[in-house]
Amino acid sequence: MITTVALEKDALRKRMKMKIKSQKGSERRQRSRAIHKKLFLNEDFLKSKCVMLYVSKRTGEVETGPIIKKALTMGKKVVLPVTLTEDRNIKPVYLGDIKRLEKGPYGVYEPKGPSNKKSAALKDIGLVIVPGIAFDRSNNRIGHGKGYYDNFLRRLPKGISKIGLGFRFQLLDKIPAARRDVPLASVITD
Repeated sequence: MITTVALEKDALRKRMKMKIKSQKGSERRQRSRAIHKKLFLNEDFLKSKCVMLYVSKRTGEVETGPIIKKALTMGKKVVLPVTLTEDRNIKPVYLGDIKRLEKGPYGVYEPKGPSNKKSAALKDIGLVIVPGIAFDRSNNRIGHGKGYYDNFLRRLPKGISKIGLGFRFQLLDKIPAARRDVPLASVITD
C-alpha cells in the first residue's frame, strides 16, 4: 500500500530533480564552492579522521570531487558507499585509488578494483556526508527513493555526525517524513 507520505515524497522528488538538472554547470560549480567553504570550516569535518562521502559525478548534485581531494590532502581516510542491491543497503569501503571508480547499479560511481576492497567498520567513520534531493529545516531529507541511505544510517553507532549537502533551493521549510526516515545533524547549503 502506497502511503500519502510516499506519494508526496515522489511528487517533491520529481520537482526537485528537475530543478537540480536545470542548473547551468557554471552555477552548480559556483554554488558547490560556497558549500565546500562552509564544510571545510565545519567542526565535525575538521575533527573527523575518517569521512564517508559519495561521488556526485554527473548527478547534478553538489560536487563532491573537491571534498574528496581536500579530505585526502588533510590526511583523512575517505570512505565511499558500495550499493548492495539484495540488502537494499550500502557498504562503506575505503577509497584506495580515486582513479578506480566505476558506475554501480544505479549509475552512481563506486570504488572498484583490488585497491578499493577494504570495508570500513561503522565505528571508525567520524562523519557521513549524505546526498539528498530535498532537505528541510528540521534536517529531514528526501533521497532518491530506494531507502539505501536510511537503512545504512540506522546502522550507525550514536555520535556519528550526518551532514547533508544541498543547494539553497533544495532546503525547504518542511518536507514529508516517515517514522523510518533518519534525520541528519545538519544541512549545509550555499
